[in-house]
Amino acid sequence: KGDSASSTTPPTPTPTTTAESAPRLFATAKGKQPLKATTPVEPTDLQRTKAEQLKIILKRSRRETHISQQSGSGTGEG
Repeated sequence: KGDSASSTTPPTPTPTTTAESAPRLFATAKGKQPLKATTPVEPTDLQRTKAEQLKIILKRSRRETHISQQSGSGTGEG
């Protein structure tokens, strides 16, 4: 039981900073309701960017040469 938890703890050095930044943004948006209504894309955009970056990195790692040879962006085809 302990091995499982330990196995998922070491491979998470960078995500720790990202996870801390996410809740921080949410806390600010919650405290400032007007800000959230004025810019509801800030928190979503940040989270979406992180998620997309992670996906892009994973995809790039798998088909780095494919995307490089096929298209520079590879967003429309992806």
